[in-house]
Amino acid sequence: MSIPCRHRFVAILLPMSALASCSSSPQQQPERNLTIVDVVPVHVAGDALRQFSGVVRPFRETMLAFKRPGRLLTLTVQVGDTVRAGQVLGRLGRAEAVAGVAQAQAELDAAMADTRAAQDAADRSRGLDGVGALSSADVRQRALAARAAEAKVAAAAAAVRRSRDMLSDAVLVAPQDGVITARLAEPGNVVDAGGAVLKLASGPPEIEIHVPADLEMRAGTMADVHIPDRRTSLTARLRLVSPESDAASHLRDARFVLNGAGSSPPYNSIVRLALRTTMPDQQIRVPLSAIADVDRHPYVWKLQPDKRIRRQPVRIAAWLGRDALVIGLRDGQSIVATAADTLVDGQNVLDAGIEPGFH
Repeated sequence: MSIPCRHRFVAILLPMSALASCSSSPQQQPERNLTIVDVVPVHVAGDALRQFSGVVRPFRETMLAFKRPGRLLTLTVQVGDTVRAGQVLGRLGRAEAVAGVAQAQAELDAAMADTRAAQDAADRSRGLDGVGALSSADVRQRALAARAAEAKVAAAAAAVRRSRDMLSDAVLVAPQDGVITARLAEPGNVVDAGGAVLKLASGPPEIEIHVPADLEMRAGTMADVHIPDRRTSLTARLRLVSPESDAASHLRDARFVLNGAGSSPPYNSIVRLALRTTMPDQQIRVPLSAIADVDRHPYVWKLQPDKRIRRQPVRIAAWLGRDALVIGLRDGQSIVATAADTLVDGQNVLDAGIEPGFH
């Protein structure tokens, strides 16, 4: 008896289906000891690696003071006023100084009169010892008295000059052009000699920034200064950079002189400075959470092609809020977004597929 065609078709498929079922491998499952981490690719920071926040500072700040003590009579300037070299800024009470000048002048006049009398006596006695009218000792004594009177005149003249200097010292003048940035005393106050009364900012405005200790910059390096709420920007030139860095922050102070047309921003205002030179080392922007530290040696966990992580030492170039610029990575390299203490070098990890949006 022959088997119908449809029965033959079923009979043939059944063993093929069973065979296929037996030959297919089971679906691969991730190892249970894998650590699930967030992996993020990192890239070159671009222009951000050349940008710094800065503060507008004066080129020089000078404390202005009177050379003698006295009661402050007037101050003719306020904070923010622009002054010129030689401009009168304040005065002390002059009554005592004027009286001192008058007294010194009177003492000088008296000394000069005594000198004339002593000199006349010395002239008249000259040669009288030879005729017996006076002894030689008396003649010498009158000559010495005349010389002593001359010395008193010189001392009195010096006192007059000193008293007149004290009178002029009662006036405070600006030593150079600048802007008054502080009033440290008020009229009516008694001030000491050398006690600061005003603070004068002079010279071209500068931008003070803090740069990484290993950042090499040469004098004359140019930068663009972006001022908030202004459409135009100014340029600045590097004047100096501190030879030593701060022991805690590992940052150095750098000063840029503002130049170009347009009004300068107020002192102590915050600006943005962008260096025009390129950095010698490639700087990569990474999230702060990815950076770990051992004995002040920062590092990140980089992901290898074999899905294992390796500790990669980095050097911090700058802090940018929630991110940082580091040296020691390549553009496009993948790192673990959160450097957990439980991770170990060579560990096999599983990417959770979540990419933090820190860019």
